[in-house]
Amino acid sequence: MSVESTPPLRIAAIDDDQMLLQGLRAWLEPLADLQLVSTEATVQAFVGSGEKVEVVLLDLNLRDGSTPAENVRAVAATGAAVLVVSTIPDQDQVLATVEAGAAGYITKDNDLPTLVDSIRAAARGELAVSPELAFLLSTDSRPQRPQLSAQEALVLRTYASGATLAATARKAGVAYGTAREYLERVKRKYTEAGWPTRTKLELAERVREEEF
Repeated sequence: MSVESTPPLRIAAIDDDQMLLQGLRAWLEPLADLQLVSTEATVQAFVGSGEKVEVVLLDLNLRDGSTPAENVRAVAATGAAVLVVSTIPDQDQVLATVEAGAAGYITKDNDLPTLVDSIRAAARGELAVSPELAFLLSTDSRPQRPQLSAQEALVLRTYASGATLAATARKAGVAYGTAREYLERVKRKYTEAGWPTRTKLELAERVREEEF
């Protein structure tokens, strides 16, 4: 009796950098369990195509004038998990995408194994919080930010410093799985809070110097 193989994860990428899209396709092509089936320059084009995928890699800042948070909502409405990627992180915009329901965020200078791990985690509905995202969350000083417990804040700051999740768990004195759950709680708090995006000027007027 033959054993049925698991179909590869279907992935789409939305980015207006054509060289990056071509490079990403070549990067992922050798991986049997991941299949890049769609590349588009805009969210509108992707949604209009009707393509059904498990994970969408979404550039944070597209040149069509669209809003990152609204882009996440539009893509997530198709049923796909959204992994936001960017070259230069903009804290306000990244936090807005998390609040809009993004499954995670990574910068484009990460290596292939890190990208693949994030894609697989997002597809499973699991943690996809990179150290880069942890850093942005740990330095969020907006008055309207979700309140974190002392242990959640400790795990977040330690992971954001570049420590592995295993090392983070040891420093916090908790099990590896518990450390993962703390990070997942942080992301859930941001997503559930759904705070509105504010301009940098508004934030500058309201931000106060405060640590968790």
